[in-house]
Amino acid sequence: MELDSAALVGILDRAGAVAFAVSGVEAGLRRRFDVFGLWVMGLVTATGGGVMRDVILDRQPLILARPDYLLWATAGAATAMMLAWRGRPFPRFTLALAETGGLGAFAVAGALAAINTGQGLGGAVLMAILTATGGGVIRDLLADRVPLVLHSEVNATAAGLGGLATWAVFDTSNGAATLLGLSVTALVRAAGVAFDLHLPRPGKPPRRHPWGDR
Repeated sequence: MELDSAALVGILDRAGAVAFAVSGVEAGLRRRFDVFGLWVMGLVTATGGGVMRDVILDRQPLILARPDYLLWATAGAATAMMLAWRGRPFPRFTLALAETGGLGAFAVAGALAAINTGQGLGGAVLMAILTATGGGVIRDLLADRVPLVLHSEVNATAAGLGGLATWAVFDTSNGAATLLGLSVTALVRAAGVAFDLHLPRPGKPPRRHPWGDR
């Protein structure tokens, strides 16, 4: 029995919220935020993209319609904080796995949400990118750093391709669309990180002064 696409959006949003809350807390730890600050970082990273998506699609944000979204995000943030409190460093593999899984879940959720509201290919791809990267942009701005998506665009590229794959096979099977979108997003991001792939940058990198910045 195949799940309804609206139900799939809810499942994927919750999975992505847990994963991205961990990355939000990790960014806050680097800035030495207190417990409240870490919770806020986890929360906005986990839900920011979904809220922006729902506002653009002119519907009530799911974080308000389904209060358990906050619980899932809080659970992810609390788990990350407990590990930090016990002095256990975040394994890089764990962080990479969480971010890759969250990116795939949010990309597919964004594409499905757009399809459910009658959007075409362009809308599905844009909502996939926004849902997958919007929370990270807010996280980086709160952490006072240039948003990662602006200078290391592998996440946006992966999410866009995952949204495209989801749209392409949606009419065949919701389940197949979800699985394909998740797989494409995860594989593209993993390849981008592993091989340092990125889109071309115009111009030459600035020359560094031999005695450093002046």
